[in-house]
Amino acid sequence: MSSSVDYWLSAEYRRHEDDIVGDASPAKALSKKLITVMASWREKFDKKAESIALWFVRQSNSYATRSVSNKLKAEGMTVNFRITPEVQTVLDSLYETQVGLIKSIPEQYLTQVQTLVQQSVTNGRDVGFLKEELKKRYGITERRAKVIARDQNAKASNAISRERCKSAGITHGIWVHRAGGSKSYRDSHLKMSGERFELAKGCYDPHERRYVHAGELINCKCDFKPEIPRPGE
Repeated sequence: MSSSVDYWLSAEYRRHEDDIVGDASPAKALSKKLITVMASWREKFDKKAESIALWFVRQSNSYATRSVSNKLKAEGMTVNFRITPEVQTVLDSLYETQVGLIKSIPEQYLTQVQTLVQQSVTNGRDVGFLKEELKKRYGITERRAKVIARDQNAKASNAISRERCKSAGITHGIWVHRAGGSKSYRDSHLKMSGERFELAKGCYDPHERRYVHAGELINCKCDFKPEIPRPGE
């Protein structure tokens, strides 16, 4: 998408470069071209969103189910997991969320590029400046896509894991702090490590002043250990 917009916009910009200063028509022409190019990319993203989201949810379910199964086996508990109505609700919700996020990527990109093009026209910038700025905007969009991917992966895995545990009769878990770099480090989550909490409720985060689940907050890579109920407990 970025390469396509870069190519067509640069070509259109060069055609009107001599008229950039003091003429409103280049702005309209560039905007029209951008809208045309982006329309085709919106359609492509819309078509791909559902299949990618479905793949993502299936992979997340497979990973989370396997992870919970291994954790339970380590505690001497074997469960034959099935898709319960509660688990299906979580999977459906994750699917709809992924579709919406994937479709939002070209919209975010389009807004950034539209602003950039009009600023370039207004300030009389040349095509070289525009191309460099487009590259920077692509970097921003790509980083956003990666953040979304990591964030949604953590949310999906933990949401499915919680529901799988609940379906096995497990009601509590132990918070496990995991930091994957300085950006994901939270002092409150480090202090929460080892705390027992209700899976349905989450663990109280004093910094957020509310109950949160592992992986819920942006860049949170924390996990939880299922607390296996013992006979008589």
